[in-house]
Amino acid sequence: MLIDLTIIIVNYKSWEKLEQCLESIKNQKNITIQTIVVDNFSNDNKLKYFRNLHKEVNWIESKNNLGFAKACNIGAFESESKWLLFLNPDTILDSNSLSSLINYSNSNTEHRLIGIKQLDQKNRNTNAYGLFLNIFTSTGISRIFTRRFRGLTYKKMNNTEISHPDWISGSFVLLRKFDFIKLGGWNEKYWMYYEDMDLCKRAKDLNLKVSLFNNWKCIHFHGESSRKNKIITVMSKTEVIKSTHIYIQNHYKNLSALSLHSILILSRSIDLIFGSIFSTLKRKIFVKCFKYWKNGLLKGDWSSNKVLKTNY
Repeated sequence: MLIDLTIIIVNYKSWEKLEQCLESIKNQKNITIQTIVVDNFSNDNKLKYFRNLHKEVNWIESKNNLGFAKACNIGAFESESKWLLFLNPDTILDSNSLSSLINYSNSNTEHRLIGIKQLDQKNRNTNAYGLFLNIFTSTGISRIFTRRFRGLTYKKMNNTEISHPDWISGSFVLLRKFDFIKLGGWNEKYWMYYEDMDLCKRAKDLNLKVSLFNNWKCIHFHGESSRKNKIITVMSKTEVIKSTHIYIQNHYKNLSALSLHSILILSRSIDLIFGSIFSTLKRKIFVKCFKYWKNGLLKGDWSSNKVLKTNY
């Protein structure tokens, strides 16, 4: 049987939302779908139940929490189709949306990495895309001016049938398998966050067009896996900061890299130090980041200690 599309989902204790996501995949008609779920060591005794409930799914159980990028690559390795869709477990697809999306993409081959409009549960656009990290986008204020200067404001991007942001969110990334192979897959130096920006940066370096299709949409319950409790929240927010420095290390050199590292350390330090007065979470994040920044500046090692050196 010819498979039109492989959907790859990385799950970490997002069972309730994953159930809704899998049901929305079942509601897709006129398309043959292979669904792969990589469980990133949820370790909560629920995987067996879901295996029995959704026998149509190819379940892959990891013995460690490998992070998003590595788990995505493991899932992609098992795929059997021309098209790959990397999808978050906390998303709900519109009924019968994927067949028209694939048909359109097959006919319009210039679009290589494809995202769609993502709405939250209150039907608000989550703006699941952005600008590459650089000197001009390193702070919130500078990003606002850069968007206006480049004509990439949220209003313009969201009201155009097809727009072209620098990067699209990893919560929904559609691309052809040969492009995925050409890109070398997801960059496993990232444990969580910025791996989507990295993938799109490498795509643009190879002149592969990144596109956002606003005529298709899904619901995305953002942060389902990363806000389970205070421990996970501190860990995930710390990883966001680490991943910005990993991105810099991967895409900048010498003075440019040092300048960006310094700007981010200064701006994040100010935010976390003042925030620590009122928030124990920010206090814990600052302590973890301070150790990380010190090691990065003194040793030039910006890697995340969450990344495991495992083969598959």
